[in-house]
Amino acid sequence: MKVVPIEHRNGVKLKIFGLRLLGIWSLNHSSPCLKLSYYCYKHLSFVMILIFGSTLTADLIINYNDLSVLTDDGCYIAGISVIIFKLYKFNSVHERIKLLVDEIHRPMDILSRSPDLEARKLIKRTAFLENSMDKFFIVLGCFLAAALTFFVPKQDGALPIRAVFPFDTAVAPMHELAFAVQAFSIFYGLLTIVFMDELIITLIMWINCQLVILRRNYETCGRNVDRSENEDKLLNYTFVMFDETDPSKLEGNFVDKFKYCIKQHQRLIIVVDHLNEIFSSSMLMQLFASFSMICLTGFQAVLGANEKEHIFKFILYLGAAFSQLLNWCWFGNELLHKSASLTYGQWSSGWENHINKSLKPLMIISLMRTQKILQLQAGNFYNMSLHTFTAVLKNSYSFFALLTKVTDN
Repeated sequence: MKVVPIEHRNGVKLKIFGLRLLGIWSLNHSSPCLKLSYYCYKHLSFVMILIFGSTLTADLIINYNDLSVLTDDGCYIAGISVIIFKLYKFNSVHERIKLLVDEIHRPMDILSRSPDLEARKLIKRTAFLENSMDKFFIVLGCFLAAALTFFVPKQDGALPIRAVFPFDTAVAPMHELAFAVQAFSIFYGLLTIVFMDELIITLIMWINCQLVILRRNYETCGRNVDRSENEDKLLNYTFVMFDETDPSKLEGNFVDKFKYCIKQHQRLIIVVDHLNEIFSSSMLMQLFASFSMICLTGFQAVLGANEKEHIFKFILYLGAAFSQLLNWCWFGNELLHKSASLTYGQWSSGWENHINKSLKPLMIISLMRTQKILQLQAGNFYNMSLHTFTAVLKNSYSFFALLTKVTDN
């Protein structure tokens, strides 16, 4: 019976298409005219983002003694700084990112053709979750952009966001020009951060998927041996291959199966190391920006507690910072726990029924490797987990309380 492969690359194709549409990655086209147009669009977009950030910084400098302006501009500058940094990162290492995408999805090409029902259910669930998250965050990004541009209460004739331009923005056509710069920057910035972040998040999801299958492989290494209470569960899935290795060569051989699992574990360790090498600095910037936005937003809400404009912006800022930080930390936490669960898989493999000289060093090697828990690193200081999420919230509140106390005095 022919097994129909599960399509698991649709999500990553969507993100790559979005990155190309936004000018972050180059188009696969040979037309000189199209290449020139794309080159101009790409650099014009980046210049618009820089202009937007510069006008915010100018407003902050001029009104440095106004706490309301300082916190308002600070929220935007924190967000725009992360966007600019990630734009630079995705442009400078785009070839490494593409290699990483292929490194993670190549084993999934094999796993998607597996006849194992449990593995197929897991892949389908992961693909469904990826597709749902993509739709949710794209819609959320567009909603936030539209809300910040058109629906935030403001005075008649004012720009959506406070800024200082080198011309009078109160008269036409300069007002329309300034409005266009801000509207483009808001929509472009939020969509780029959605596509960039979701690409990284879904790569982590597929790593987690492989870790679950690897743990099950460990558990089924000795399934031909009586395993009492675990036997019924093990009948639901079989030993699954991550590559083109002929599964019949491993059938009935506990040591060869265990070696294969160790090899795949080492591959995943290398993949996560590559992921951290590329994106750890981006994650550190994300923590800094989320901390700043949560703290400054709370402080701004206190300063203008009775103003409709401040309450509406408070909800938007806090919702964006909270959801983005939670998204990173949630899946980082999943990676940590899926990695730690490999130890249970090893101990449940039935090794006690195959004790010999060749197995002892394998058990030592495998257990040593599981001591290195896979985790997303934010620089060399933090790892992305729910513990880090709560720590950021606590520190944001502490800094917010300090600011409030200083201003009250």
